[in-house]
Amino acid sequence: MKRIAWLTLIAAMVLVSTASAAYVTFSAPQTVYVGDSLEVTGTTVIAGLPGPTLKAGFSTEIVLYYAQHTKSQIARQTIVVQEDGSFSAKFDTEGLKPGTYSLELIDPTQTTFGGSSKSRQTVTLVDRSESVVMQSPTSQNFDGSLDLQGTVSGIGDAGVRVEVKHNAATVFGPEYIRTDANGAFSRAVPIPEGGSYEVVFSDAKGYIDTVTFVVAGSPDPTPTPAMISASAPATRSAPAYFEIDTRSGAVMIATSAGIDWVVEYIDEENVSHKVNNKGMLEAETAEFAAHGGTVYVKVYPMSYNDSGTVQVSASNADSVRVSQAAPGLFGDATPTPAQAAPIPAALALLALLVVVLARRG
Repeated sequence: MKRIAWLTLIAAMVLVSTASAAYVTFSAPQTVYVGDSLEVTGTTVIAGLPGPTLKAGFSTEIVLYYAQHTKSQIARQTIVVQEDGSFSAKFDTEGLKPGTYSLELIDPTQTTFGGSSKSRQTVTLVDRSESVVMQSPTSQNFDGSLDLQGTVSGIGDAGVRVEVKHNAATVFGPEYIRTDANGAFSRAVPIPEGGSYEVVFSDAKGYIDTVTFVVAGSPDPTPTPAMISASAPATRSAPAYFEIDTRSGAVMIATSAGIDWVVEYIDEENVSHKVNNKGMLEAETAEFAAHGGTVYVKVYPMSYNDSGTVQVSASNADSVRVSQAAPGLFGDATPTPAQAAPIPAALALLALLVVVLARRG
């Protein structure tokens, strides 16, 4: 009877101990390629069972060890249990040497996790960087594109995924490019400027390698558009008028400086615009999109006391000339030649008398 009592007591203690410990488990890939993230996901919930779990907010650490020959700690991350019982962690493998590693979830009290919990796993890191052999030079001169030519061994014609980064921004991809039966690839990737570019290679299995290219030089400066011009005198009461035969694209017109000019222009859609943003020390300018038609311009001083000759210049235009048609388009009176003044009556009578006397003589 005493033996039975002791066995019952021990069994009860075991059940109490089991009931007080929580189930926890995690999983990670068996194989990870160096450079890829090692992602760990875990849970403290057994599907279909209401057993004890770790409460939301519970935290502990998961440790990554290098375990090829001797065990040495590489990194540790804190995991926090969420309301659904899940937790996760991520380890950067960039720069780690290939080999066997182990992940271990720390039991803070040595009794928090139940006996059926999983708190350890082995992971193998594989280095594929030697798979990429570049034939194009890693130092290139800027010509508008980055030349990528090389071979990825063991990939065949499955294609390789390429992403090009510059100043922490992606300038190409990620995009799969073609490989032949030998894993050879060739691609000219457009780039905006010289500098350092990181080219990341990967495939369906994961990360392969990152190759850094240095591009010397920079794009040629954009040439300044040629300006053509015409000049005419202008006052407030007698503006200067011009017409501009534009080309398709962006057109800029500018006056000469020295007088605070007001510019009005009628675009190809027959819409009138007025510009007066500068003073006498700066040229007045206007920019607009054209389609190759004629734009009419009217220029006059802001002040009634100013007068002078204004030069109007235009870019992306075939001609600029003084216009006879523009005043009517702006609703202004077209100047007409002055009419001859009538001869006074006395002068007319004197002229008649001279003629009569001449005949008598």
